[in-house]
Amino acid sequence: MRRPSASPDTLMVTTPKARADSSPNWIKQIRRFFVGERAYLLMLLPLLVFVVVIAIYPLLFSFRISLFKYRLTDPNQVQTFVGFGNYVRALSDPIVRSALRVTLMYVAGTVFLEILFGLGLALLLAGESRTIRTTRAFLLIPMALPPLVVGLVWKSLYNADFGVIPFYLKQLGIAVGHGPLAELKWALPAVILIDVWQWTPLLMIIFLAGLKSLPFEPYEAAYVDGATRWESFLHITLPLLKPTLLVALLLRTMQSFKVFDTIYATTGGGPGSTTTVLNFHIYTVGMTFFDMGYAAALANILLLVILILSIAYILVLERQQL
Repeated sequence: MRRPSASPDTLMVTTPKARADSSPNWIKQIRRFFVGERAYLLMLLPLLVFVVVIAIYPLLFSFRISLFKYRLTDPNQVQTFVGFGNYVRALSDPIVRSALRVTLMYVAGTVFLEILFGLGLALLLAGESRTIRTTRAFLLIPMALPPLVVGLVWKSLYNADFGVIPFYLKQLGIAVGHGPLAELKWALPAVILIDVWQWTPLLMIIFLAGLKSLPFEPYEAAYVDGATRWESFLHITLPLLKPTLLVALLLRTMQSFKVFDTIYATTGGGPGSTTTVLNFHIYTVGMTFFDMGYAAALANILLLVILILSIAYILVLERQQL
């Protein structure tokens, strides 16, 4: 005997949508919460908590400490409120001005040379042959090493008694004295060379990515018009690489301002204060003299300098993209 077919009303009752409508109100509210923009915010919640705990809270704590005279050597651990006295002291401190001058020289030297050599290596190694790929892989090795290890290795290379670099400099008739790291006129350039050796491969990779993304049509048009390679580089490659150049400039400027490991492992800020960058001076004030309030003020000043330069770079980058 044939069964009667179900009516549309009966089918509507048995569909999943109908069953969902019969759920309690609190379940419906939970489902609505997990749909739309709220769901994305909820997924970002662990990251936001991490940023607040790891980044924002230490910044607020550092700013609070900078408003106090606070020394760890004080047996009573008294925190005396001085307002912006630590900042005024920093701006009038000749050691801070000297450290800031050395920092700017270090940043200018490292960033300029790394961009120059990084772009040159990217142009030379833009091909895809097996030899070029192998060479690029080997050039990435310095970037993978810890800066402290790199500093110790180069300190041995710079040693006046058994270092390789002073040996060959003497063979060329160049007086090295007590070694490049111990001479006033050679210490800062020697430290800059270490940073250039380690981080030029990073800029090479950045520029390689920029070169691979350039369109080929402008080069074809330039070739038809009889332009040389140098003219194509000046009038096509460099203008199209401006966004990539600004990104590389931003990354290396921020990292160079924060240099510490290399200075600590090689010169310790010497000879004298020739290589005492601001970040190393902050370490000396905080961890040698235990003046935590003043060290926090210096750290905030360094953060402000980096922030101003970063905003300037970002504004220029956005203007280039308009």
